[in-house]
Parts: sequence; structure tokens; C-alpha cells
Amino acid sequence: MRLSVVFSSFVVVLLSFAVSGTLFAQYRSAYPDIPIVDVHIHASGVDDMVRYMEIRESIKERTGANLAFWVSLNDPGGSAADMRAAAGNRILFATNQRPHRGWTTTPEAVISQVKNDGFVGMKLWFGPHYRVLREGEEGITRIDDPRLASFFAALDRENILMASLHIADPNGPFADRQNWLKDPVYFWEQIRSFENIVAKYPNITFVAAHNAWLFCQDAQVDYLRYMFSTYPNLYADTSATLSYARLLDRDNVRDFYIEYQDRLLYGTDFLRITSMSVDAAVNMHISTFRYYETDQNVYGARGLELPREVLEKLYFKNALKLYPGLKEALILD
Repeated sequence: MRLSVVFSSFVVVLLSFAVSGTLFAQYRSAYPDIPIVDVHIHASGVDDMVRYMEIRESIKERTGANLAFWVSLNDPGGSAADMRAAAGNRILFATNQRPHRGWTTTPEAVISQVKNDGFVGMKLWFGPHYRVLREGEEGITRIDDPRLASFFAALDRENILMASLHIADPNGPFADRQNWLKDPVYFWEQIRSFENIVAKYPNITFVAAHNAWLFCQDAQVDYLRYMFSTYPNLYADTSATLSYARLLDRDNVRDFYIEYQDRLLYGTDFLRITSMSVDAAVNMHISTFRYYETDQNVYGARGLELPREVLEKLYFKNALKLYPGLKEALILD
């Protein structure tokens, strides 16, 4: 399933707020000089990049914010050069795998893509196995399965960036589990297998997608604190987590962002951007900016009003540390 269920819910709810006029109050960026790098998009062709550029220009015109660069977690294949041209060279790519049925590539191929073809690293989607495997189908259900070990070992030897690792799916409090990963036992099995991998391969820098989905209950946030304090090779992008901010204590989240400001990266996880109006996509971006930069109510949660130095790291400085080629490519306009 290529379309993220989580993202679909995020879009529907945000659009409902947009129609009501309550979410997108007047907003003008107080930080137009800070470039914003979105490290979690899914661009699938030139048309997507044309739309992203339209969104970028509209955001800049309406708010002054500078959405400067993207990292796409879809392997572009032969269209990478055309996509870069359409994006004004404001995009880099990661290679993408879902290994529930085993690898469809080799570690040597991934290493070559990173070292010779300009890819930033590898995207690994390891959400719940039942979203990939058919009922009764045999496959790999844990990311620490021994059948994946040789691949991880090769990436570890070569210091290849795990540019995005999607693990598990949202598991909210008992009364608000929606249609994602409702079983907390299965959820924590996935998280513990993820921790096993991060611990076993210290030379792989992992960027966990969606704050490792440890962002739907306050106790999960505390577990992510433990992960960050224990494993220096772990980072996380914040994509799609705004949908669940209302489930968390605002002060807990704000303290977390400040405490681990060196480990968090801005992302959106926007998919199929060409099927959305430019205004809808712009409004969704603005909702994230307002949540991080102001104390206004956004999607049922009070904004974090993060300090400038934290915003700089979240929006671009942490990405500069991790993604090969970004420092040279980022256009600081």
C-alpha cells in the first residue's frame, strides 16, 4: 500500500479544520531567514516537483517562510535528473525498500547508489507486516530477523545513512487507537526489535520516521527520551506527528524538543501532492510552522513556541549534519 494511512487521516482532519476556518489563522513567519528542509516527502515524478515548487512559492508569498529543500524517500529511478531540474536542484533522494518478503536489492547496490549516484542513503519501511503480507503469507515480521543481518552489517561497515526508518504505526491511548496499530503488545514488539537493531549497528546513523511512532502517549515520549540518551546514532524526523499532538502533554513535548534539539529533523510525509490543491498543501505546511513557532492552538494542541536556536536545528542544521550532499546543494536564498 503506497498511500500512507496515517497521512490520509492527517489530510482529512486538517482539511476539515481548514474549511471551518479555525486552524489557519493569520500567520506570518517571524523567521524568513531560516531555510526549511523537509527530509520526508514522497515525490514520484516531475509533476510532483512542479507542484512542490508552486507550494514553495505560495508559502513564501503568503507567509515569508522559506521551504528551501526536500529529501524524497521514493527511489526516482531514471527520472532523478528531470526531477532535480523541475525542483530547481532543491531535492535529494534516498533508495527505498520494504523487506517483509526479503530484499529486492543488494547491499552493494545501495552502497554504490550512495557513493556513486548521489543518493543520501536508504529508506526502510518496516511498518506492521499485515500491511504488506497477505493473510497466511510467510515473511519477515521483525526488523531484527537474522535474515536481514548481513544487509545491516554491510551498511554498518560502510557507514551508510538509514535516511528514514519507518517502524510500527501509531498506538494511541486505549480510547483513541483509531484504525492504526491497536495491539500494544505487537507495537512494543516492533519497538524493541527496532531498538535491537539500533544497538547492534552503531556505525549506522538511523533517522527514525515519525519520531519512531513513539509520540502518541506521554509514556512513549519518555521511551524515546531513553532511546536518544542511550543511542547516539539515533535521530528522528517529526513527520505526521502533529495529528497526535492533542494526545500529549504540551509541556512534556516542548521539553522533549528542547532537550533533544540536536536529534530532531523537520518532515511532513506529504504524499500524492499533485492530487491536492496548492492552497490545501500550503495550509498543511503552515499548520506545522504554527505548531513549532507559536503558542496558538493547532489541530487541538497548543503550539510549542520553540526558541529560535531550536527551530534552526529542527528546520535545517541537523539535516546538514546527516545527509550527504545537502550542505553543498542547499540554496540559502
